[in-house]
Amino acid sequence: MSDLSIKRLRTMGYFITAADEIIQEEGIEKATIRNIAKKAGYNSATIYNYFNDLEHLIFFTKISHLEVYKARLYNEISDDLEPLDELIKVFRIFAEETFKNPHDFYDLFFSKYSLQLNETVTLYHKIFPERLNTKNNRLKAMLSRNDIYKRNMALVDNCIENGCFINKKDAKKINELMILTYSGLLNRYLETDSDDVQGYTDHFMEYLDMIISLATK
Repeated sequence: MSDLSIKRLRTMGYFITAADEIIQEEGIEKATIRNIAKKAGYNSATIYNYFNDLEHLIFFTKISHLEVYKARLYNEISDDLEPLDELIKVFRIFAEETFKNPHDFYDLFFSKYSLQLNETVTLYHKIFPERLNTKNNRLKAMLSRNDIYKRNMALVDNCIENGCFINKKDAKKINELMILTYSGLLNRYLETDSDDVQGYTDHFMEYLDMIISLATK
């Protein structure tokens, strides 16, 4: 990596860190281009040399919540877990972390920059190389997919390949039903301004069990 590349990554890190600190300390409404640039020690125009717009920069700050989710996956899911058990456990962890930080997870998977999530995470790890990684190949396959449907499909495909789901021809519909159920509950959680993390997680898992029962008949 050239010195210029290292400098660019370091500067992006300054802006991301500044934005994250402002959000945590003062609230997201205070995370303006002007305030972030000032905290990072640069002028406002410089930010646009590194990020498309304010939303793009803020999107990077949300990766930290995804990192907490990934860390839990790495720590709690072994490489030899049965495929169906793995899918269920991944979704429970995903639901729990989603409802702890609903706005951030909504933006990560359903916003303007969500289709760039994989590229953003890759760049995030170049900026912050000390972040956790995994040797679990099945989790790597899932996390490398570029959108939430493809990510979950990696888990569904694994279940199909190992004979967990009998109804193979409806695999895509099963996957879509899981994601639509997740997004529907997330939207309700946001609309009602709920803080019932455990209740919504349990509610989602009940729906997931119903979907799985359809897939195994």
